[in-house]
Amino acid sequence: MATASATTKPVVLICSTPISGHIIPMLAIAKQLVASGYEVCFVSGSGYRRQVEALGASFVSVKGYGDFYDLTSWDLDQAWPEGERRLEGPECFIHDLIHIFCRSLPSQHEALQKAMRMLKDKHPGKPVILMTETLNFGGFPTLLGAPGIRPDGYVNIGLNPVLLTSVDHPPFGSGLPPDSSPEGRRKNKVANEAQRKNFAPAQDEYAKALTSVGAKRPDGFEFLLDALYTLPDRFVQMCTPSVEYPRSDAPKTIRFAGGYPTSRQLKEPVRPSWWKKAIVNKTKKIIFVCQGTVAMDFDQLVIPTMAAFKGRTDVFIVIALGRKDESLPSDIEVPENCIVEEYIPYDHMLPYCDVFVTTGGYGSIQRALIHGTPLVMAGTTEAKPEAAARGGWAGVGLNLRTSYPSVPQIREAIDDVLQDQKYKQKALKIQAEMLTQNPIGVVMETIDELVGDQRMVKAT
Repeated sequence: MATASATTKPVVLICSTPISGHIIPMLAIAKQLVASGYEVCFVSGSGYRRQVEALGASFVSVKGYGDFYDLTSWDLDQAWPEGERRLEGPECFIHDLIHIFCRSLPSQHEALQKAMRMLKDKHPGKPVILMTETLNFGGFPTLLGAPGIRPDGYVNIGLNPVLLTSVDHPPFGSGLPPDSSPEGRRKNKVANEAQRKNFAPAQDEYAKALTSVGAKRPDGFEFLLDALYTLPDRFVQMCTPSVEYPRSDAPKTIRFAGGYPTSRQLKEPVRPSWWKKAIVNKTKKIIFVCQGTVAMDFDQLVIPTMAAFKGRTDVFIVIALGRKDESLPSDIEVPENCIVEEYIPYDHMLPYCDVFVTTGGYGSIQRALIHGTPLVMAGTTEAKPEAAARGGWAGVGLNLRTSYPSVPQIREAIDDVLQDQKYKQKALKIQAEMLTQNPIGVVMETIDELVGDQRMVKAT
């Protein structure tokens, strides 16, 4: 499909929840859209203004409840009452849907309307395409009757495992694999109906947020997770079909982009002093451990992995704590065969690793696969159980189904992945598939397709 010329390109309005796993891929998309000649306006928490404007995009801040920065600016005692900070599985996901995503809807809607007015005044007659990420509900109100300016097209970018209800698999959050047999479909139907009841608190919060900004609750009010896929004009899932459960009943508006977009590095990064000896002149298996940028409980993966392989002469452990200025407790002894860094970009480290140990964040898994790196995954919060389940289902690693694996569990799982080449071979197979894809190309084609659809409607 031919892309639009510079003079006919639409304006792209992006709205992202200000959490690193959501906003970093959207910033990468924004950067490449700007480089390709699109004008981009970005709506998110005020703490991301500088990063957005450095890309050459304009910025409109969310005000009020939805204005936070990677959850670090929130009053955690209020947002996560005592006893709820270690929720796992569906309970954790429901809690996050309510507190992070549904309650941010009104402030995101207000910021999007401000941005739409600004863009329509600046570019009269030019199409504005709205782009949000999986769990962002901010674009829904005007589609459901709220007063305001509607975008000329709406694309949702899938940065989580697909949450859509299907007859072919159990409900999202169960961590169970697909089953499209007649008996499996019968069980799936029962489980999916039960899920709707379990998610009633989140559904009620979603309805409350919509009606607070003037949207009308239609008859047969759609399940909030399904609405993420059916309300937008297009849904672009940022992975290959090989790592997502098949669905015979998926809407035709869903397409796969092949993987996460990346911000291309223009220069070779500055390497640490240990790099040449440990990585370039590699003589040992390399275990890379990172818990992401939100989960900072090092008792989950970091400390158990160090204990599991302390004294082993056949492995070298590289630990990225996940944030700059982060450090281990002073009483933790770092083994001789281990190096600890505050932060290492995944794309700098993963090409050299034999196994990646992670809490199972979707972005972490996607970055590992683009480098053909097999995984050990241990996470039970947010969408991590489902991401890890897909990694196990696809055969690219082991899913430990716990956030706090024991030292023996960690040791056995890592040794299994290091010794059994089936995980590496499957990761390399999916890497080869991903390398044939152009994620940002799919995004741009989708944008231009929506503009074409609008022009056809106006012509008739």
